[in-house]
Amino acid sequence: MFNFMKKFPGGLLLVPMLLSAIFYTFAPNLFRIGGMTQAMFTTDGLNYVIGVTCFCSGAGLNIHRIGKVLKKQGVLLLTKIIICVIASIVFIQLFGQSGFLGISAVAFIATICSTNPSLYLALEDEMGTPDDVSAFGLVGLLCVPAYPMLIFGLSQATAIDWMPILSTLIPILLGMLVGNLDENMAKFLAPGVSVLTPFMGWSFGANINLINAVQSGVQGVIITIIFYILMLPILLYVEMKLLKKDGISSLAISSIAGMSVSVPTLIAQSNPSIQPFVASATAQIAFGVVLTSIITPYLAKKLNTRNHVHDLKTPNF
Repeated sequence: MFNFMKKFPGGLLLVPMLLSAIFYTFAPNLFRIGGMTQAMFTTDGLNYVIGVTCFCSGAGLNIHRIGKVLKKQGVLLLTKIIICVIASIVFIQLFGQSGFLGISAVAFIATICSTNPSLYLALEDEMGTPDDVSAFGLVGLLCVPAYPMLIFGLSQATAIDWMPILSTLIPILLGMLVGNLDENMAKFLAPGVSVLTPFMGWSFGANINLINAVQSGVQGVIITIIFYILMLPILLYVEMKLLKKDGISSLAISSIAGMSVSVPTLIAQSNPSIQPFVASATAQIAFGVVLTSIITPYLAKKLNTRNHVHDLKTPNF
């Protein structure tokens, strides 16, 4: 089974996620029997798994290398945030809450703001460097629903709740503290990041209804295309031309997280005016999750292969 999953880019995440989505689609209550089973095989334990992974990745983030991490992933994430803020404000100014082509403002913002940290981890663990892997916690900040809610609030001039973002930072900072105080603890915790990847994949998949996702049809495809058009060209330019890196990290942060499926419902709780758009937005985002989970690893693998071919053709003197 392990060798089968490793055949696919990001397979340690994607295979469990798709299996979980199948169970959730056709038997959504199968594992909801309480206790450890429910905590492990539904979305109930998702925040705990992400929290532990953030802690382990933080432990591997040596304080002496943090500048190097921020110089690459920090710049890429800041670029992504700027794109999201500008695009969200422009979208609402032009199209309002109802949006265009059946894509509402809440669906648009939840999609473009999304990043799947577990897919990032799976791809960087396979194709990146230890510094890239240790940036998982930073990438995780853009996964929590608080982030698109924050961007939505900025575009709407509504109140902003900073607590969910703070709750994501705390495990990262505590992990950094433990790992930098004791090098042996850092080494002990390092494998936890890879070990937890399939469990994150399963938890993300337990929130995706494949039938509803496919039913979003054209809108789901359009919103995915918009996501790539807005993100990839700029991120790849920044990483490959300005930072002089290989471009893998830009692709690794360009996928839609399963957790984003919950964003329209969460925003509607504080802003009832978007309630009519929740069902369609949820289905569109779910389809985007499925599509980007397949397309992004494929693109990353192609780019990684091209980079290696280029390296082989470039003589070393």
